[in-house]
Amino acid sequence: MALFKGSSSRAARKGSVEAVFFDVGGTLVYSPLGRLEMLTQALGLIGYNLTRDQVVKANDRARQAVSRRRRRHAKGLESAEASRMWLDHLAAELDLDLRGDLLEGQLAAAVRLVEARPEVVVDPDAHPLLADLKGRGLRLGVISNWSEDLPEYLAERGLAGYFDAIIASDAVGSTKPHREIFLRALSAVNCLPKRAIHVGDDYWADVVGARGIGIRAILVDRRNESPHEDCVTVARLKQVADLV
Repeated sequence: MALFKGSSSRAARKGSVEAVFFDVGGTLVYSPLGRLEMLTQALGLIGYNLTRDQVVKANDRARQAVSRRRRRHAKGLESAEASRMWLDHLAAELDLDLRGDLLEGQLAAAVRLVEARPEVVVDPDAHPLLADLKGRGLRLGVISNWSEDLPEYLAERGLAGYFDAIIASDAVGSTKPHREIFLRALSAVNCLPKRAIHVGDDYWADVVGARGIGIRAILVDRRNESPHEDCVTVARLKQVADLV
């Protein structure tokens, strides 16, 4: 089996990368439950008693619908528009009564609660990878949809010291995939978009969001739950080292 899917030349060109950003939940730390199980639990926290199978099927249909729309849209879709379109399709497929900003906000908060549960663990590849990248002289940062206590959360897990910037959505008033949070991170480490890579587990928030302002992206998909042929995908966090 290939080490990673997609074209590595689109993810990183050696010598051109100056900064690497990471998502937290599902990337540096993760739950054995998997991303779609976590989405199912998050939906349960906001009042929707759904099975994982229902969520998986709805997610697949929503992803395919957005992909079709993007192929037809000659000028492409803005990252925030694509993400909202996915969420709208997901809500329609699952017949949710919450929609739009209200659903986005409540679901994001619920996902953070699920991600903060005790069973969530630091990826065993995280420390070696971050130490390696830091040792190469790269600037490292975090871009995460998280509460303002993110620096403390990372410090408790021994991760905070690796980063030159920790950008939490609640602290800056912008969430992924919106461009403002990525721009804030670039400014914090004094890096141009074309010299940066963002690593995350959420295609719409991390990949589409980063690419929306010219940052190259790597998708972490441990269980092959989110197949997207248009982006570089790794099954293990340590594989990121080979792409930088």
